[in-house]
Amino acid sequence: MRTNNFFDLDRFFGLLKQDLLFNYKFYLTFIVGMSIGIYLVSYLMIRSLSAGILSANYLLYNMLFGAIMVFVGMSFPAFRDQKKTSFYLLVPGSAFEKLLVQFVIRFVFFIPLALILLRLAIFLAVASMVPDPKTGFDPLFVADFSYSELFSWSAGTKSNPLRDLAYLFFAFAGSVYFKRFAVVKTLGVMVILPVTLFLIIKLAGGPTYSTKIVSEYLSGENFYLAMSPMFIGLLLLSLPLAYLKLKEKEL
Repeated sequence: MRTNNFFDLDRFFGLLKQDLLFNYKFYLTFIVGMSIGIYLVSYLMIRSLSAGILSANYLLYNMLFGAIMVFVGMSFPAFRDQKKTSFYLLVPGSAFEKLLVQFVIRFVFFIPLALILLRLAIFLAVASMVPDPKTGFDPLFVADFSYSELFSWSAGTKSNPLRDLAYLFFAFAGSVYFKRFAVVKTLGVMVILPVTLFLIIKLAGGPTYSTKIVSEYLSGENFYLAMSPMFIGLLLLSLPLAYLKLKEKEL
């Protein structure tokens, strides 16, 4: 068995096929549940606001990102069970190949699929609506969905590609480090990190900097500017740390 090689294409596809065969029920259930959730949110938001899809951007974006975050944070499902962990670590394949399989499923396959399902769910939500003479609502006048509007800062979603990708990478690494409740524990660390940075900046400012001044500086775009070093650090370190932890588990 060529288990010591860093990467072998045939072995990689074998691991990918094995993961899909073992976990396809979970993947299908998650995708169907997410699609139904997006459909219901789209329908209720557009109908209640009567202002088109742009009014629902903020909620839709956060729901989509939350679903992706949970799915990414549930990588390496075998690590949630001791027996499955032992079997998984004995499966022929390098740590890099096993890491790459999970990365491809979560980032290469699922994220584009989630964006397509979002568009489809919104289309079906609008198509299933009927005019309401009492409120003057007419689905024919609902604005067309646009990915550019969904991810636009001006649309109110406050999406930040650097931040969001950093959090997803960190959630991916957290699935290797935490055995149980990996998503919850990773989210807890994500909350602690910016709070810690806030306290550091506040303490570094000394007594002349009030909490109000620091809060204003860390609001809006200034906040993401101040947090950029942390986001970049998460992007650069999450995958190498996940790989090293996976190598450690194999020892």
